[in-house]
Amino acid sequence: SADDMKSLLLLLPTVLLFSGCATSSQSRDATLMQRFKQADADGNGQLSRTEFSDALITDAYPLYDKTGKGYFTLEEFVAGGGTEASFRDLDRSGTGRVTLADVKVNQRARDQFSQPFDGADTSRSGQLTYDEFMAYRAAAAPYVR
Repeated sequence: SADDMKSLLLLLPTVLLFSGCATSSQSRDATLMQRFKQADADGNGQLSRTEFSDALITDAYPLYDKTGKGYFTLEEFVAGGGTEASFRDLDRSGTGRVTLADVKVNQRARDQFSQPFDGADTSRSGQLTYDEFMAYRAAAAPYVR
């Protein structure tokens, strides 16, 4: 259902901010700086809502496409916590395969992945600075295993 998809997608951004981070704080900070720079597609030193959601979608995608084949199936999506209804919403072409491009053009996915942006953008500038990104990450830390 839409609620299942919403619940799943709301958890992913927080989890993804920490996934793959090294254990030392210096390494973790360097990893996060690298991820921030990668997400900053226009290189202006800040993340727009679009850059933020694109980065989170890209980071979340391998949770379902675990083999890196370029798509995930219904079975993989359900095994990752999704529902059949949510999969059908993502699989607009009806091929039984969802690519990263499919997710990035799905408005519901974009809306869900951009929701944490509002909380992170404390200056309300419409752009996330690295400091805002790090503050959001620190605030989310208690909720991540």
